[in-house]
Amino acid sequence: MPTTIGKQAIVIGAGMGGLSAARAVSDYFEQIVVLERDTLPADPIHRVGTPQAQHVHALLTSGLNALRTLFPNFEQDLIQAGAVALRVGLDVRVERPGFNPFPQRDLGWLSYSMSRPLLEHTVRRQLGGYTNITLRQRCRAENVMVASDGDRVRAVQCESRDGTTEVLPADMVIDASGRGNPTLH
Repeated sequence: MPTTIGKQAIVIGAGMGGLSAARAVSDYFEQIVVLERDTLPADPIHRVGTPQAQHVHALLTSGLNALRTLFPNFEQDLIQAGAVALRVGLDVRVERPGFNPFPQRDLGWLSYSMSRPLLEHTVRRQLGGYTNITLRQRCRAENVMVASDGDRVRAVQCESRDGTTEVLPADMVIDASGRGNPTLH
C-alpha cells in the first residue's frame, strides 16, 4: 500500500485529465476533491465544457493500458457501455499519399471507438468506487492560494453556482481545467 503524503488534494476539472489525475493520486491522499464548473450529466451525453466532444473518439493502446492500470475493470465497463472494439489494421482504413491502397492486415491489437461523453462517463462511474474521491460539479475554482512564503499551495477558493464562496485547504493542486486555467494567475 502506498504511503499517504497529505490530507487533501484538489483537482480542477473533471475532464479526462482531471478524472485520471484524481485516481492517480487517490492512494496518496486521504481525500481528493474534483472541482468542475459544469454540470456533469448522469448519462453519457455531451456537455458544454468539453470542446471537440461531439465527434467520434478512439482509445489507442497506450491510453487503454493507462486506464486499465488506474481502473482494473475499465475495459469491460467500456465495452458494456457501448464502445466498439476495432482490430487495428483491419477494421479501420488508413490512407496515406504514396501508399494507395495502404495494405490491410491484422496488427494484433484492439483499439476502441466511442464518443467522448461515453469515455468520460465510464471513468466517472469507475471513480464512484473510491470513497476518498468527491466530484463537486457546478463549482468553479476561482483562485489557487499560496502560503505566505510563496513556496507552496495551501488552498483553492471556489464558487458554487449559487454564489457561495468556499476555501478548500490543499496539500496538492492539480489544474486540469484546460481553458480558464486559474493557476496561470
